[in-house]
Amino acid sequence: MPILLKIKRTIENDIFKLQFSLDLTALPESDKELIRKFGEPLINIGGAFLDDSDNAFTLPEKYIRIKSDLPYIQEFDAKSNTLGFASTQAQAEAFQEVFVSRYTTALQELRSMSDTFTGEFTVNI
Repeated sequence: MPILLKIKRTIENDIFKLQFSLDLTALPESDKELIRKFGEPLINIGGAFLDDSDNAFTLPEKYIRIKSDLPYIQEFDAKSNTLGFASTQAQAEAFQEVFVSRYTTALQELRSMSDTFTGEFTVNI
């Protein structure tokens, strides 16, 4: 089943911008039914992040719902580099990787909640 997360990456005036959006028209009907049944999964888009060189940075904890809180935009400003990171592009790439992983995990957990059992079940006690 495809993941329907779209990621738009732009850079302007040394600001890396990532926009994450969800194509609701392409969301499988089974996922829509699970969202109606169990609610929209939350994902934490904050916390600690590492780039390929194991440089660390931290963003504040923040939870978003994977349907109603998208599109979500995260910016990384190379001019101020307030996160104390060597490469703003590496920050953006690390954030993107973790975001996609958390999004995928949330959908997998939602799908695991589906009840596939139908019919009658008898137990002798």
